[in-house]
Amino acid sequence: MNYTIKHDKATNIHYVTVSVKDHTVTFVDFGARIQEWIIPDKQGKKENILLSPDTPQEILTDTAQFGALVGPVAGRIKNGIWNHKQFEKNNGNHHLHGGSNGWWHQFWLFDVEVVEESITVHFMLKDTLTDYPGPIYVKNSYKVTSDSIEMTTSVHSDSHTIVNPTNHIYFNLNGQAKKDITNHMLQIHSDKYLETDHESIPTGKLLEVDNSGYDFRKPRLLSHALKELSHGLDDAFLLQGNQPQIILSEPSNGRNISISSDRQAVVIFSTTGFETNQSVSGKKMCSELGIAIETQELPDIVNHPNLGNIDLEKQQIKTWKTTYAFSVI
Repeated sequence: MNYTIKHDKATNIHYVTVSVKDHTVTFVDFGARIQEWIIPDKQGKKENILLSPDTPQEILTDTAQFGALVGPVAGRIKNGIWNHKQFEKNNGNHHLHGGSNGWWHQFWLFDVEVVEESITVHFMLKDTLTDYPGPIYVKNSYKVTSDSIEMTTSVHSDSHTIVNPTNHIYFNLNGQAKKDITNHMLQIHSDKYLETDHESIPTGKLLEVDNSGYDFRKPRLLSHALKELSHGLDDAFLLQGNQPQIILSEPSNGRNISISSDRQAVVIFSTTGFETNQSVSGKKMCSELGIAIETQELPDIVNHPNLGNIDLEKQQIKTWKTTYAFSVI
């Protein structure tokens, strides 16, 4: 069990690499990112199971938030308006992922805590760069145990504001992005998903997954599911309490990720149609190269108060936890 810190002077990015038992995780202070996660397959071969920008410069210019802590509010806010306040419109007529200076696009302070059986990397941010009321104080901790990453996010603010963070982690369990994710199995303990319009803006209506392409209550091969979903997945599922609520696996190599969370929902993004010149894990980013699994409260909930709220009152503390556990089956 050990860790190392590497500093890239050209970009001022720090890489914190933690090794515990059979796996190694690298974090980055720009965006409080989970940059790489190297785990074995059933043959013992260790590979990176995340989509990761290849160079420090590509991390600075990344606008897809690979592995980053997204906030203050993940997802879209319709017309960028909350409480008569106009946020930046950075996604057509709408506000997305906290704007162009969101938490994913800021440098965080960090420290490392070592205890008997785990290593925790704590990232801290005083957010004054977004146009949200604040300042908002964030502590995002990644505890690396023998078989998991436990992410705990805690926030408070000097002003009444809104907060709905997530980690924008993209998985590819094939390792090193050598194939796309259509050979993965996905299970989600959810019987409802959030309806969206042609701009991916929630209507506020929760639909039953029964008899639809959105039914992942039993493990389902993504190649089969995506044939039914012509535009792919970029949708929020209301999570049920039984944990783990989300299981992603690649049967041929035995890698399995189980996700347990106290969040209300999860957004699943299959990267269908995502074609860019950006390089991740040594490959040009292309459609269905990864799957993003983002635990959070329901998107655009500020415009649908019947579904809950993401208000953070002045000096109120909110804390959430999501655990990503790996196994080899």
